[in-house]
Amino acid sequence: MSQLLSIGLIVLMICIYFSRSISKDALELLTEQEKIHLEKQFAGFGNRFYLIAMVIGFSAYMITTYFAPSLSNAAFVLFVLFFLFFLFFNSIRVVRKMKGTGLPAAYIREYQHSRWIYNMGFALCGGILLYEMVFSGG
Repeated sequence: MSQLLSIGLIVLMICIYFSRSISKDALELLTEQEKIHLEKQFAGFGNRFYLIAMVIGFSAYMITTYFAPSLSNAAFVLFVLFFLFFLFFNSIRVVRKMKGTGLPAAYIREYQHSRWIYNMGFALCGGILLYEMVFSGG
């Protein structure tokens, strides 16, 4: 593993840690009733949708590499870009749903900060991965 990719993975882990920390602190802004409301509103929300989309994307990548190995690098780039797009899309979708459920604006704002850090960690790591693949001849 290259040093640049190792740095990307470390950045990703740091972003995930800070994202989780912000999310945990944001929950303290909610009353017990709001936490119950949040849990009810989001129990299973999008989990199947997200999983199905990822399985379809990964399956498309695997099928492409199996039937057209010469396209495997291009397929990998498309899969990473699909993953990143879907990550950002899903965050926007969750925030819109939160705004519609009447949760406090302070909580939603902190959740958005948390997701921004989380998504940026994946975007930076994915960007480094693609850079390594393209410019190292991988």
